[in-house]
Amino acid sequence: MPDTIGAQGMHQLRLVDNQSPPVRWRETDFAEEIPPAALDALAAYYPLARCPDRDAVEQWIVSEPGLSGPHCALFQLTGGGVEMVRQGSGICTGVTAALTRIIEEDILGTEDGARRYEIQVYDLRDATVLPLLQNAGLCLAVVI
Repeated sequence: MPDTIGAQGMHQLRLVDNQSPPVRWRETDFAEEIPPAALDALAAYYPLARCPDRDAVEQWIVSEPGLSGPHCALFQLTGGGVEMVRQGSGICTGVTAALTRIIEEDILGTEDGARRYEIQVYDLRDATVLPLLQNAGLCLAVVI
């Protein structure tokens, strides 16, 4: 009987090991070279942060290809957390899960301000996160 329990335990451990890879991230600064798509988003951040409401922010994002393209993801505040509203084709689900955790753990409850992260799921990605939480309840991320 003990061997059976041990074998089941090993099987459960393998299942855990076969789940999606661990996600790691760290906040970095903007001193290093910034990818062009992130630069476009950063240029739009100040005017976006001054938009009076969510509708104005969403219209601006939709009208700018650099803010709604394949490397962009848009998140919104929900009752107790964050959910993804839109995800570009260049962003995998592991990265969106990491971005959700970053927004919930690092950004919510702080002042809005552009931030830059290195995210590692399968490979290393550069993510520029633009919180627009104060005026629009949204958060835009550009991931390269």
